[in-house]
Amino acid sequence: MLPRCLLPLLLGACGGPAPDGAGPAPGSGPADRLLCIDGIDIGLGEVEQHVRLLDEIGPEWSRRTKIRRVLDEFTIPLRLAQRTFPERRRQLLELARNLREVAANAIELEAKGAQFLHERKRVTRRSVELPVARFLFDEQTTGAVSDPIEVPRGFIVAAAFDLVPAALVIDDQADAVQVGFLSHSTGDWATWLDVEKRRVAGKVTYVHPDHREAMPEWIVLP
Repeated sequence: MLPRCLLPLLLGACGGPAPDGAGPAPGSGPADRLLCIDGIDIGLGEVEQHVRLLDEIGPEWSRRTKIRRVLDEFTIPLRLAQRTFPERRRQLLELARNLREVAANAIELEAKGAQFLHERKRVTRRSVELPVARFLFDEQTTGAVSDPIEVPRGFIVAAAFDLVPAALVIDDQADAVQVGFLSHSTGDWATWLDVEKRRVAGKVTYVHPDHREAMPEWIVLP
């Protein structure tokens, strides 16, 4: 890992990602298609926003490693769950929205979220879901409450009480509260996802030729 002070220099020298809003946004058409697995089309744009977060955490990691992590840890599980549990996820989203409406700041979220599955502890960018990390470690949102953040198991409403920078970006900490509206326990989710991965592993009909080496190892490439 690199010291925080070297990160901007490295990203600039290596042609890192453009700042948000700079340059064209990734498309969603056929040219953007990254993977088709069991009939689910995944676009490069779906993973790019999460790859940018990994650019901050580990700029020395290869791009294919970052894409692989995003696909394996987030995008593929999310898309499989969205397809399999649409009604349950709709209900969870409604509950998450209801909580968000009555919690205006981190203190209120901790208090009003106590009746739900909630946790307050210090976290790092790699110890929470990728989109949750993006919110918690944004200095402009410290103290504020997120809208429901969709993750593979459901939705999370989160807030950071404070941020503690470290010498390495990956070691930054946030004093965070997370309230989860989740479809499965940790164990049940791991079991379901393992079965799903084995079921769809050989059902790949398209892989972008430039990104074959970025596919998770459990996928059987055509």
